[in-house]
Amino acid sequence: MIMRNKGRWCHRFKDNLDEADFAVAWEELNTSFDGRLDGRGVLDYLLAEKVNSPMGEVSDRDREVAATVIQWLGSSVGQSFLRKVLEDEC
Repeated sequence: MIMRNKGRWCHRFKDNLDEADFAVAWEELNTSFDGRLDGRGVLDYLLAEKVNSPMGEVSDRDREVAATVIQWLGSSVGQSFLRKVLEDEC
């Protein structure tokens, strides 16, 4: 799969399947053409000046940074972080 929203450490996918799962799920959220996002992705809406009208504000660097963080959430350290946050939730 050619990813448009690719993080810095994709070489880790073969040994870290959870990271790959997070990365693929993020890619799917950001390349949706099912009509709901009008061909734009979640990141386009998150970084838009006008949240309901993305106008291409997302840079390649923005995509790389976001994808790297999402992939990290699938790592053992990222999973530990998520568990801690979810356990501390009120």
